Amino acid sequence: MPVSPDDARLMDVLQGGRCFYCGEPVGAKATFDHLIPQAYGGIDDPANVVLAHRRCNQRKGDRLPTIEELERFFHDRRTSRLGVWQPLRALRDADAGQEWIAVARAISQEK
Repeated sequence: MPVSPDDARLMDVLQGGRCFYCGEPVGAKATFDHLIPQAYGGIDDPANVVLAHRRCNQRKGDRLPTIEELERFFHDRRTSRLGVWQPLRALRDADAGQEWIAVARAISQEK
């Protein structure tokens, strides 16, 4: 389910009106960044999306989120209806060096 305007407003509130990556105010120029990139099977759903500046989104590119980013995401979403996509949980729990494998397995189990 793509991100609705209501979802985007709730993300803005959860993130305190700030870019997920740099922490600066994001304002009306926010873009949607997929924590697990769509190029690698990430879904276009609020449970996999954060608000970010265009430059921060581009700088992140197709990398997976860091453990610190994941922990912040989980903290922000702990009581939110937006939720957390299961492959992000698998990524958080993956052994070092096995992150992409854990994500791929979790995505394949979603289908």
